[in-house]
Amino acid sequence: MQAIAPSRGVIRASNIMNLADEIGLSDYKILKDEAALKVAQNWLKVFCIHRTSFKGIRGGKSYLWDEIHSDNHNADATAEFEKHFATSYYLMLDNFGENEKEIYVSTQKPAGNARLKDFHVFPKNLAWSIAFTHEDGYIGPKFFKHSNYAKLNKENEKAFKELSTWRV
Repeated sequence: MQAIAPSRGVIRASNIMNLADEIGLSDYKILKDEAALKVAQNWLKVFCIHRTSFKGIRGGKSYLWDEIHSDNHNADATAEFEKHFATSYYLMLDNFGENEKEIYVSTQKPAGNARLKDFHVFPKNLAWSIAFTHEDGYIGPKFFKHSNYAKLNKENEKAFKELSTWRV
């Protein structure tokens, strides 16, 4: 059974907002612990193949996004992201697992990174991923494609189009 906790702008007991709240998502779910770890490990296998874990990635000290080569960064990455759609978006902190094992899932596409957080956004099938960074405009964002991007992205486009016809 997947550990999914529905959330609508939840503020934690410590009064620190989570990533989804900070970037302005109003409707999202949270994958926790093992369910989140499974998604994160799958992402790692596709986009950061030289790593087998998130060990050593520490917020403010080391960055996963800095270890991944991208042909699309800065304005090019943003333009690529704007062209891509999915039925749901997964959001993962760059330092996944350092404090908590959580991934946020939303049907809302994040609208940028005004608070300069370090996080990744990707569809469920991992066709692509964008890394937003605290250095957006200088080093980031960075946009990555799966090795089987063409096929996977067609699936996303088809699913999104079908979903869009159902929405009023």
